Amino acid sequence: MSRLIVKSLAASLLTLSFAWGAAAGGDAPADTPPETIPSCDLRVADRGGSVVLEGLAFAPAPLTGVYELAISQGGPAGHSNIRQSGEFEATPGAATSLGVVSLSGRGYAATLVVHWDDGSPDCTREAGTARAL
Repeated sequence: MSRLIVKSLAASLLTLSFAWGAAAGGDAPADTPPETIPSCDLRVADRGGSVVLEGLAFAPAPLTGVYELAISQGGPAGHSNIRQSGEFEATPGAATSLGVVSLSGRGYAATLVVHWDDGSPDCTREAGTARAL
């Protein structure tokens, strides 16, 4: 999915309800130095009454892969599921944005899963205040 489509999707999702909160887990073997393995992050920020979620990939060398960002939210008005996915190329020394979603409201669960093409362990991050996906 192109970044333009992802950004357009993010803009159209502005009215959905989300909440603040984050939890992360590690995926690399304990004996691997963190700077030598690819990683990911699901960043959550509160900006002007909206919650902004951004999936990020970090690589020690040029790497490719695929990602899936899954978001579930519900409230008095109903329930919504959002899924973004696609291929990406990560460059060393910089964060690679995998998608941005900006929403208003509270109550969500989000999961980012990154599969690296070089065989590195998958990276999974979760955020949210609602039930797990």
